[in-house]
Amino acid sequence: MKGISIVWLSETDLTNLNSGEGESNYIDVKKFKSEGMEFPYVSGQAMRYYMKEAIRRNLSEKEHMCVPDDRGETCGKIAECLNCDLFGFMRPYGGEERGGGGARIRTSPVKVSPAIGLLPFEDNSVIDFLTRRHKGEKLEGDIVNIEIGTNIYKCGLSVDVRRVGGDEGVDQKTGTMRIKYDIDADKRKERIIKILESLRLLTDYSKQARLLTDFTPDLICISFQTVYSHRLQKLFRFTEDNGKRKTLDISRFKEILRDVKEYSDSILLGQISGLLENKEQLTDAYRDVMGPSAVITEPKDVIGEATEYVRQQNLQ
Repeated sequence: MKGISIVWLSETDLTNLNSGEGESNYIDVKKFKSEGMEFPYVSGQAMRYYMKEAIRRNLSEKEHMCVPDDRGETCGKIAECLNCDLFGFMRPYGGEERGGGGARIRTSPVKVSPAIGLLPFEDNSVIDFLTRRHKGEKLEGDIVNIEIGTNIYKCGLSVDVRRVGGDEGVDQKTGTMRIKYDIDADKRKERIIKILESLRLLTDYSKQARLLTDFTPDLICISFQTVYSHRLQKLFRFTEDNGKRKTLDISRFKEILRDVKEYSDSILLGQISGLLENKEQLTDAYRDVMGPSAVITEPKDVIGEATEYVRQQNLQ
């Protein structure tokens, strides 16, 4: 197993997960344009933050995640720190003097995509009014407008399994790139499992005091791959069918699934009811590609099965 690729859909209630630039009294939603329509999205930086906090909340007493210092630098200790191991860092040489003339850089083994809304924002949004009160000579208040909306977001995650727990460098004897591991295989597995479990624990979004929402998977696919590839990220796409916008593109689904299956030891799929208009077609398509005995379970069961699969692996 060299890579784990995950893609999921999550349906939200009215919320503002990631604000744009806006103005002083106007809080908008981050949006992008496609074919003349605006769709909401959540930045990759925000998605990484959600994951880090979910992992941090689930640490055992013996596990450690450092907090960046006043320079924004982390500890850089891969053996001890899940944050620096899983999410990478850039740490200047030279300690306090900062005179080392360079930096130690670790590329994150965990890659995340922005979360992209699949439904047009204009058709699924509203302006909410808040009041900011402040005291002066008399009690006054400012009206604040905030964009909120419902949507179905597509999110992606990829794990470079070989680089978890180790650092890549040049073997001077052979002149080839080698990975030197700072922790044993069991600890590497536990860190990968922490990533998988975090998908059920995503909570630290913005504005949750008044816009409580759930962003965990409602439809999820996980592939355990013999090569490192991001191809699975194109698995889910909506296509409008007789005015029904929550319809999954089944042709695209089968094409991508067949492609990824060629270099995957296992592919798991889970969904909850009420998300898609064509849930039955998805089930049939999955069995067409994976075999008649393939079973679609619930997202929680898929994540549980995935963690057990990792525990059974013999990491090199």
